[in-house]
Amino acid sequence: MRGPEVISIDSDATFVMHMEHREFLVDRPLYRPPEMVEPAEWLRTFDDPTWALRREGDTVAAYWLDGNAGTVARAGMQQSSHLLGAIRPSWKDNEIRLRIERPDAEPLQSDVFTRLTGGGGTPALSRNIQANIDIRGRYRASLRDATGKEVGWLGLRIGPYELAPRIFEGVLPAGLSPDIAVAAALSLNSEIDWIEAHTLNVYQGNTGQLMQSFPMNK
Repeated sequence: MRGPEVISIDSDATFVMHMEHREFLVDRPLYRPPEMVEPAEWLRTFDDPTWALRREGDTVAAYWLDGNAGTVARAGMQQSSHLLGAIRPSWKDNEIRLRIERPDAEPLQSDVFTRLTGGGGTPALSRNIQANIDIRGRYRASLRDATGKEVGWLGLRIGPYELAPRIFEGVLPAGLSPDIAVAAALSLNSEIDWIEAHTLNVYQGNTGQLMQSFPMNK
């Protein structure tokens, strides 16, 4: 049986992670074997992390989600493990922004995730989206340092004709670890889940969440 496969997208992104059924595979930077983002524990207690980044079964980082798109990343499975960073979301006009906090560096702040292509929904990723089909598209947000200077970007692709139903990508500024980029992707994934759960479900007879992609031949 073949395992998950890395995807190759046409992008200058230095970080790429895609949804693989109900887990995630880190495509860039490419490690061999690649890193998987999996449920941390199949039976969780309140203190357990939600997700774990693993390579050949070894835990690289663990992630605690707060239920409202916030994520804390640590170097191990215990809350006492070394803190890697945290994603603190905020909303203006129901459009999400991400603040990336790190213990050894100044925080980074994202702009809103502006729609680049696809869909007939809102101009940015927003909780004002009316139907779950309208979330489809490609989005991008600049990352800014404490002075407001653009130092990178984060983006996402959502839709049935992408190489995966959800793709998270970005150009990471110097000093921002891919482990923290995973945390940002998990926060965005949580926000997408929230939006889909609170919009009109146009899919009949299923959960309304797109878990499989059917890329069109180019």
